[in-house]
Amino acid sequence: MNFHRKGILAFLFCMAVSLYSGCADSQWSEPFPDRLSITVRDSIGIETGDSCYVLGSIVDAEITPSGSILLLDQIACCIREFSPEGTYLSIFSRRGSGPGEFAYPMEMALLPDGRIIVRDMLRSSIIILTANGESLSDLVDWPLLPPSAIVSVDENHIAGCGIEYDMQGVDLVLIFIPSLYTLNSTDRELKFFSDTLIVKNPEEAPLTPSGIRYSIMTSDNRNGRVFYTNMSTAHHGIHCWDIHGNSLFSFSLGIPPVAKTQQELLEETEYARIQFSSLGMNTLPEGYEPDPFHTLIVDLGVDSRGNLWIQRGTEERPVFDIIDDDGIHIGTAEFPRSGKYWQFSISPNGSLAWNLDPLSGVQRVYMVDLPVVDQE
Repeated sequence: MNFHRKGILAFLFCMAVSLYSGCADSQWSEPFPDRLSITVRDSIGIETGDSCYVLGSIVDAEITPSGSILLLDQIACCIREFSPEGTYLSIFSRRGSGPGEFAYPMEMALLPDGRIIVRDMLRSSIIILTANGESLSDLVDWPLLPPSAIVSVDENHIAGCGIEYDMQGVDLVLIFIPSLYTLNSTDRELKFFSDTLIVKNPEEAPLTPSGIRYSIMTSDNRNGRVFYTNMSTAHHGIHCWDIHGNSLFSFSLGIPPVAKTQQELLEETEYARIQFSSLGMNTLPEGYEPDPFHTLIVDLGVDSRGNLWIQRGTEERPVFDIIDDDGIHIGTAEFPRSGKYWQFSISPNGSLAWNLDPLSGVQRVYMVDLPVVDQE
């Protein structure tokens, strides 16, 4: 079977994968039954009125070193800047194909000095902006796709998950490579490790609007650490390295696979229909079916104390397991609102939350406060 580049790109864009396999202990029990509480302080976003506060489709958000809030709006193809109190300040970039412009932005990261990194899928580009939103450079000469799950490591490096592919007979071999990159080259500076998945009959693979988000990464750019996991339904595992590629620790909570209810499967199918429609597809891809099991880990973040926050994908409300800098599980925290599509930005500069599919139909971004974990 021959796959030309456009076919590979289309396939990768539509497919979500789980790289780990295996069975967890069915007798697993909750390590910290008394959960800490994440509190909501304020929010940004209104249904009607001042257009500066009417949000389109927020796909990422960050708090800058100076405390301002940046919201990456995928529909409007821009970044909106707000004060720490939620007052509108300015707008960065716009739709286009010129330097610093967006076509379909997917995610954003901040360097320690405030420079902004954006991955744009349609432009196949990593776009670098100043802290004021001015264009610095566009990295476009990637072999296949720019790395996903981008995070800042220090003022000169980002990390992200690159992808390569090969064919073994009729099977497509996907190779996912968490890597370190400099800000002036599309060449990989350091490879942390490689995950390999062999896909049987690629044309029959289940499709999902979550695109190629097959990996999740975060960083502790104050201490030069990089964390990696993937969107597995079978294995809960985190890897941590330093900037030189030395393994620091691995962590697994051992949560067993959790099946979705029939209602959850129906709701996920409807959500997928809406998402694919936004991509110009009038029907779901042939063969689409939601995964019958929940993704065990759906996001990662590092707080101001250097603790790693691991978001579970298995519960009605967002739940986080908190890991200290030695890889020890020190607590569990819960967000007070229900919903499958809550997203979080947890960083040393502060924390934000937003729902990709709010019941009200009005998207808001919430400023949240994390609890302090009592480490005895």
